[in-house]
Amino acid sequence: MSTAQRLIEQADVCIKAGRYQDLIPLYEQLEFQVSAIEIEAVPMNTIYEPLLASYLVAYDLYSARSLVHRIPEVTKTEPSQLTVLIQVLELLRQWERQNGNLKDIYQLLHQSRWNSALAPLIAVLQDSIQNRELDLLAKAYTSLPVQLAASRIWLNEDTAAEQLVAARGWRYDASTGLLYPKAPEVTTNRPIGLQEFGQLADVVAHLEVKQESS
Repeated sequence: MSTAQRLIEQADVCIKAGRYQDLIPLYEQLEFQVSAIEIEAVPMNTIYEPLLASYLVAYDLYSARSLVHRIPEVTKTEPSQLTVLIQVLELLRQWERQNGNLKDIYQLLHQSRWNSALAPLIAVLQDSIQNRELDLLAKAYTSLPVQLAASRIWLNEDTAAEQLVAARGWRYDASTGLLYPKAPEVTTNRPIGLQEFGQLADVVAHLEVKQESS
């Protein structure tokens, strides 16, 4: 068995087992092996797509951009799942700069057709984007209107309230329409970046305006 075949099998095992954090080093090795040795039996898109999706799941936009720069232009212009993932990357970068919104990302992920190999990663990507936004909201305020939380994660109000209570331990007061977030667990392995501070300030300002107008 060649090194490339072994890496492909290991990646398949990781996807089936839900060990998505292990995919990046495997696909990085696979990209090097296939591109360096020019193994024609392994189409590069079968590497680019899951590697880019894995970077997005990890919210490593720098590595994602570096990968896109390595991809040949002719490959990036052909309609494929890869071109959709590149669009998602650009939308996430716009969202980071506070001149984009998550609704466009949710719609693109939801409306695109994904093959069976990539679909599990896309589901994890959707969850990771949603959780990232909810963490920002929980850090920003001790209470917020359910309609605001619902709009941020592209759900209707009833579904949002039900899911946030069940999945994240938030409290919901139906009489006031307010959600009371549970503070996310503090992680010490990575500090909050400047972009996240900017998003946090934007969320706080939005909520303050919302409360003053109510």
